Amino acid sequence: MKKIYLYTSDKEKQTAIEKICSAQDIEMKNLSGADTNRTVVMICGMPMKNSGGHRQAPPLYVLPEIMLFYGIDDPSLDQFLDAYKETGLKSIQKKAVVTPTNLGWTLYELAEELAKESV
Repeated sequence: MKKIYLYTSDKEKQTAIEKICSAQDIEMKNLSGADTNRTVVMICGMPMKNSGGHRQAPPLYVLPEIMLFYGIDDPSLDQFLDAYKETGLKSIQKKAVVTPTNLGWTLYELAEELAKESV
């Protein structure tokens, strides 16, 4: 099943993404600040592996807008991104495809890694 996990406070973006997902048979799940210290594997509902040794978010950390793509092949990802671009809404800067490497990271660790990559 193709899934997108989204954290945003922008209701217009959320609604647009929900419509695109519905049209493209992608399940969309909203993330919350409570997911910050959950691992990607937990967020995706996969059986847990080793859950120790993760960096936790510091106090008062604010999770940035972020989108995770799970089980979406390249053509479907391109189709989704093209449809989102057509909305004219501002891009979500922190986007990641779920990979074997980031499965064990917390959402905080993933957001921090994405921030490093965008510099």
